[in-house]
Amino acid sequence: MGGRSAWKGPFVAVKLLQDVIAMARQHPQWWNETRFQGAPAPAIIKTNSRASVILPDFLKCVFFVHNGNKRMTRIEISENMVGHKFGEFAPTRKVPQHKDKKKR
Repeated sequence: MGGRSAWKGPFVAVKLLQDVIAMARQHPQWWNETRFQGAPAPAIIKTNSRASVILPDFLKCVFFVHNGNKRMTRIEISENMVGHKFGEFAPTRKVPQHKDKKKR
C-alpha cells in the first residue's frame, strides 16, 4: 500500500502545530486536567490543511477544517480519528437535493 515513508513520520502543517501549542499554553488548566473530563474546548482552531494527520495530542480539541466550498466544517477530535487526515472528516461535495414534483 502506498503512502508516506515511515522514516519521515506523519505530515502535519507547521502552522497547525503552532496553533495547538499556543492553545495549550494559553489554557494550561484545560490542556492538562479538564480536557479528558468532558470540559469543552476553550478555543476553536481554523485550518485549511486537509492533508495533515490527526495526532494524539489533538484529542478533544475542536477544529474548523476548510471543505473547499468557502465553508468550514466543525470537527471535534475523538480517539478513533487519530491517524486519519482532517480531509476525511470534511466532505467537499454537497448532496444534490431534487425539487419535489408538485401535484396537479
